[in-house]
Amino acid sequence: MRAEMQTTQGRTETRRTTRRHGDTETRRIQDRRDAASPRPRVARALHRLLGAFLLMLPFPFFSAAQSTPEADRAASTVQSALQPHFTPPAPGTYRLPAIDTVSDHHLLDATGKPISLFDLTAGKVAVVSFMYTSCADVGGCPLAAAVLQQVDRLLSERSELAGRVTLLSVSFDPERDTPARMAETRAALSPRTDWHFLTGATAADLQPVLADFNQPVAKLWREDGTWSGLFRHVLKVFLLDANHEVRNIYSAGLFNPQLVLNDIETVLLEADQRSVTDRQQ
Repeated sequence: MRAEMQTTQGRTETRRTTRRHGDTETRRIQDRRDAASPRPRVARALHRLLGAFLLMLPFPFFSAAQSTPEADRAASTVQSALQPHFTPPAPGTYRLPAIDTVSDHHLLDATGKPISLFDLTAGKVAVVSFMYTSCADVGGCPLAAAVLQQVDRLLSERSELAGRVTLLSVSFDPERDTPARMAETRAALSPRTDWHFLTGATAADLQPVLADFNQPVAKLWREDGTWSGLFRHVLKVFLLDANHEVRNIYSAGLFNPQLVLNDIETVLLEADQRSVTDRQQ
């Protein structure tokens, strides 16, 4: 009997040893994979940074806070981790042909006042982001808010550009994102330039806007037929010129603050050159 117990214990210890060795080898393999590709390390670092930065954003599952120098530095750090490491081409060294043209639409500003899209963007380049403040996808609306805040900061350092640009954050969740809620969002992000936070009176009022920009949005429903409180949507941010033509559409992969700024300057340089040519004719 004692021999049988010793044999059983020996087998158990062998299995434990084998398991430990297997776990160690698995970790070694994963480490080699991580070394070959920085993506896992970047992803882990990204989530840590996002966790810290998103606490500063006004989304309901985070605590809202006024913008501070520390918040600005955290935002910059997050964006560095989020975006691919590339140097955007210099302004004016490339062209951005028109992709589409949008029509005028009426929305509500953060005071509840009806306002026209064309009135807000008259004679200006506009960056338009569709969002909702209950978004739970850190790579969606929170990312858009973070990048737009960085664009706002960059513009604030370029007074010759800031007066010719407007930023628009438009909610497609008017049930919860009332003008008062959008005012809270604006206060939390503390814009330094012409950045407007807009919503609609009803979801039906927003449908023509979403359709015009080709921004699909759909409520996510639970199996029991109740609304989850979330939307299925793709992050899209639109660059419009002063003629309301879409000149670029950004998504998560290439939504870089410096690239957006360079695109803005490229569009403005083109407009200035066209104006000079028209005067000479």
